[in-house]
Amino acid sequence: MEPFDHWNIWKDVASQSFGFSFASVNPDGTPHVTPIGSLILSKDEPKGLYFQIFTSQMTRNLERNNRVCILAINSSKWFLLRSFLSRKFKTPPGVRLSGTVGEKRIATEDEIQSLKESLGLLGRFFKTGPGGLNIKYVREILFASVKPVYVGKLTKGLFE
Repeated sequence: MEPFDHWNIWKDVASQSFGFSFASVNPDGTPHVTPIGSLILSKDEPKGLYFQIFTSQMTRNLERNNRVCILAINSSKWFLLRSFLSRKFKTPPGVRLSGTVGEKRIATEDEIQSLKESLGLLGRFFKTGPGGLNIKYVREILFASVKPVYVGKLTKGLFE
């Protein structure tokens, strides 16, 4: 299977994640992991964007090295319980997306609206601008590789 032949599967797996773990590289070469809740994946292409809200170290890291790896795990307790009880995952439990991050730019109104929609009910109460979250900036991500998360025999044959 070519990495992006099934982008919709990987996008759906990632959308089941409550948050995402972004790994970047510190100046000394060590990894730095940042939780991000504002990743929006493209419907048709292996790319996405995230809002630069609470990222300070990751922002500095990306100025030197724009490569990231993102881990998305379906953390639903019911999904995990059903899978372990049946001894098989029916859908992938997670995905790793690696790519490069573009330059920081001002978010469009459509992108801000997409973020609110992706947050569901929480997005209705999401206040932007003065007194709310500063969601002014966004960065695009172009993914170069996708790898499923394997859980031994529970995922055997699932990605072939």
